Amino acid sequence: MKKNIITLAIFLISVILFWKGMIFFQKNLEDFFYAQISEPLQEMAFVKIPPKKAKPDLHLESAISVKINKSGKEKVLLRKSATRTMPIASLTKLMTALIVLENTPQNDYDFSKVVMISKTAADQDNVPVYGNLKKEEALSIEELLDLMLIYSSNDAAFAFSEVIGEELFIEKMNQKAQSLGLKNTYFTNSTGLDPEDQEQIPNYSTAQDLATFSKYILNNRPLIFKISLEKGPYSTTNGLSDLYILNEQKIVGGKTGYTEKAGACMLLVLEDEKENYFINIILGTDSPKERIQEMQKIIDWIAL
Repeated sequence: MKKNIITLAIFLISVILFWKGMIFFQKNLEDFFYAQISEPLQEMAFVKIPPKKAKPDLHLESAISVKINKSGKEKVLLRKSATRTMPIASLTKLMTALIVLENTPQNDYDFSKVVMISKTAADQDNVPVYGNLKKEEALSIEELLDLMLIYSSNDAAFAFSEVIGEELFIEKMNQKAQSLGLKNTYFTNSTGLDPEDQEQIPNYSTAQDLATFSKYILNNRPLIFKISLEKGPYSTTNGLSDLYILNEQKIVGGKTGYTEKAGACMLLVLEDEKENYFINIILGTDSPKERIQEMQKIIDWIAL
């Protein structure tokens, strides 16, 4: 009996000591967490989220910038009235070049073929630097292609249409546009010049259509962009070479254009060190100088 009482007493003492120990532990634990929570906010570590880069303030009618990564996934980085139809001036010549290259198998545009420049071709509006041809001047298809893509020669562009007939050539341009899904693109000539008839609509497209078109050239006819970067015997102004490109970027190709109705426009394709492509289109700037300024804004913004 006495032994049982002693055992019970020991058990009760153990319970009391355990309970007091728990109270002591709990209090210390609460004091610890309270100290952590009450630490001044300025001494606590926070993860800093970098501010989102502001899109450039573009002074033009329409623009788009599309990033295409190595796997082909696309992301629109910038868009301004990208589905608005606009005159496209000499950006037209990219389609002219495409028709020439894709009709080469029929020998209509074999590079070595010589074309005699007609009076009509020679009388197209002159370009500022080089590529103004003379009647009965003989040039190869390859030479005409260089003049058209490097110096935007209107004479060369028109001469291309005469090889198979102007009407058929323009029909092929529009058929190609439709086959590529360029639903808001239409051509009335191979040069991009404003029509002499003021009531006639000039060649038009949208920034979005031109981005799609650029992707097709990039994947299927990269020679067009390659030629556009070649250096001819004379330098041009307010063109691709006037843009400042960072070391981790390079120009893949592009085209400029200007008419009174279209204003100044530019198509530019860049590639970075990760093999991402950037297709950039601007339409409707006030002058050739401003198209450089506006495109430079996009280039700088992409690089941030």
